[in-house]
Amino acid sequence: MIETLQDVRDTVISMLCAELSCTSEELTDGQVHITVRNPDAHQNPAHRLFDPHPGKIGIASLGIGGIVCVDEEHLDWAEEVFRPKPTSTRDELFMPDRMGKMADLVRPEGLLLYGPFPRFAVSHSTVTHVEAPMSYSVRVVDQDGADAIGQRARWHNAIYKVPTETARPTMIAAIAEQEGEIVGVCGASSDSPFMWQLGIDVAPEHQGRGLAPALTSAVAEAVLDEGKLPYYGTSASNIPSMRTALAAGFKPTWVEVLSRPADS
Repeated sequence: MIETLQDVRDTVISMLCAELSCTSEELTDGQVHITVRNPDAHQNPAHRLFDPHPGKIGIASLGIGGIVCVDEEHLDWAEEVFRPKPTSTRDELFMPDRMGKMADLVRPEGLLLYGPFPRFAVSHSTVTHVEAPMSYSVRVVDQDGADAIGQRARWHNAIYKVPTETARPTMIAAIAEQEGEIVGVCGASSDSPFMWQLGIDVAPEHQGRGLAPALTSAVAEAVLDEGKLPYYGTSASNIPSMRTALAAGFKPTWVEVLSRPADS
């Protein structure tokens, strides 16, 4: 159960250690460490079910120090970019010049870096219940209910367009309606046995009315009741999305940069 912020931290540390092939001490000692990815990392149940790919790169920080994790063949590049003298600090780790240099090095191999992504998480002790605004209703549905939602392309941030084509199905969703019409959806995908990620879409004509926090809090409460950690990610420039997370009681927890094949 995710009762406290310490439970949140412990769960996130386990995930990052699995994905970045590092120790909890390296994550929390305030230094920047460069690690070599364990080729069997995806077999760790704490690892999120993101698609593996050759040359995968992960960069993350809990707010103190950070980790750069690369495959063996990229180790020299990582040392060149992230460990100049003096040694990189947390803030330097995510500077555009460092990220740009690494992106330029891996691009010819068909890889893209994307992020940084602020990640937010919540516990039973911090989640904030937010009521739906007047004239709207919010209901929570299970996986079958989430898979039955229509006009799926309209809610692409919240639920998958084709539910059967993902390893991370939507386990819970909250649906906002007005006069019987769906106007917003928040879904929680099963990213691992321990962590479910929230995504949300509100129809443009209904934004700015408090629906997003209401949907987010409803899903977060349901995920916590399932004994999983709800987490919420957004881009570094999406201030409205960050406000939604904060309004529902989520706390800034970590930041990460990921890689993906350029043709994905």
